[in-house]
Amino acid sequence: MAGRRERYRPIHELDDRASGVVAFVPAGEDDDIRDPIRSSTTYMVLVEGDFDTGDAPERVLTGPVPGLKAKASAPVTSVRKIQSGNGLTLLRVRARPDAPGQVRTHLAAAGHPVLGDTESGSMRDDVRRVALHAEEIRLRHPGSGMSERYRHPAPASFYRAVDATPPEGSEDDRPPAPTDARGWDQVAGWYDDLITSGSSDHHEKTVIPGVERLLDLQAGERFLDIACGQGILLDQLSRRPDHGPLVGIDASPALIEAGRRNLGDRADLRIGDARDLAGALGDTEPFEAAACVLALMNIDDLLGVCRGIGAVLNPGGRFVAVVLHPAFRAPQTTAWGWTTDGRTGVAVQFRRVDRYLTERSAEIVMNPGKAAAGKAAVTTTTHHRPIGAYVAALSGAGLTIDTIEEWVSQRSSEPGPRAQAENIARAEIPMFMAIRARKPG
Repeated sequence: MAGRRERYRPIHELDDRASGVVAFVPAGEDDDIRDPIRSSTTYMVLVEGDFDTGDAPERVLTGPVPGLKAKASAPVTSVRKIQSGNGLTLLRVRARPDAPGQVRTHLAAAGHPVLGDTESGSMRDDVRRVALHAEEIRLRHPGSGMSERYRHPAPASFYRAVDATPPEGSEDDRPPAPTDARGWDQVAGWYDDLITSGSSDHHEKTVIPGVERLLDLQAGERFLDIACGQGILLDQLSRRPDHGPLVGIDASPALIEAGRRNLGDRADLRIGDARDLAGALGDTEPFEAAACVLALMNIDDLLGVCRGIGAVLNPGGRFVAVVLHPAFRAPQTTAWGWTTDGRTGVAVQFRRVDRYLTERSAEIVMNPGKAAAGKAAVTTTTHHRPIGAYVAALSGAGLTIDTIEEWVSQRSSEPGPRAQAENIARAEIPMFMAIRARKPG
């Protein structure tokens, strides 16, 4: 006969936002194992700001913790600074009694929320998770009385975030670098699924209608879609009975193949580099209109693209570009945050901007929700530029800007205590910027 299954429980309740090591004991063991004298956990934590411990080696934080019943001794969180950098600080933290949420609550109250912990006011997401890791558990074994230690090093990204060298044994949790140099080819399958499944409602409700309106295509006009992907815009334009020749180019053979399967002979899709439109198009006749939808920020040579556009447009031709709004949606330096209106006491959602003017490149995860749930991260490189850089590139290519529009998301929050504030912020803080420029003549 099979023996009875033993039931186990953790020696304490780790914060459900933390990763790391967990120790279990038989369910029947005395609760004295939970006593901080007999067990303790050490966390590695990334927080926002330069955490100051003064002249002392550590700083002690105290204060109430939501959900923790009042005890004779107040909860205490001891903090040691490891290194600061990039506006962040890496800390080694011990908490007594280490109640769920204690570390995050005390650090937020000290003005240094844990990185990625939006519930506590964090407005950055440099490591794409809540940066709280239980690195070590020490306990006195309830049977033998011997001191034991269990350890799992913090992720390497915690150290890199502050420009520190990860210690030996730290797991490299960075997404793998793209293996294909052809732009989005390495994410073509994911992107095609996203668009064709209808998951990208921003395209359907905001971007495509806005581009069509700004293009204002007339019957028979020739149109070029630059970095067209699998041709979502071309698919829409090809449904007009009076459309003219439709051409799309993209550097990803996989996306072009997906577009050809869908569009057939409704559009001419070609594999080509947006930075070399002349080479990609050959002796194709000039176009009356062109567009580049949510792709300019993924191309490194902006001026080269704009010059190519100027060369392939007929005099009087127009070009429409849509990008994520450079001021409010820059990767890794903008984020949502929460505050309270001092006059009304009402919760307010705001958009924090840490950096804007400096041009830079960043690797971003395109499927953060699924990646956080354990799915493979889909990454691309985005090149942030301020609005002035787009104006300068188009002007440098001989094009004249006649319209700049800012578009908001059409989504609405589910009913809840913060829904109204979220909807107000969404309606006031634009998600996309659209530019229309014309070739003189």
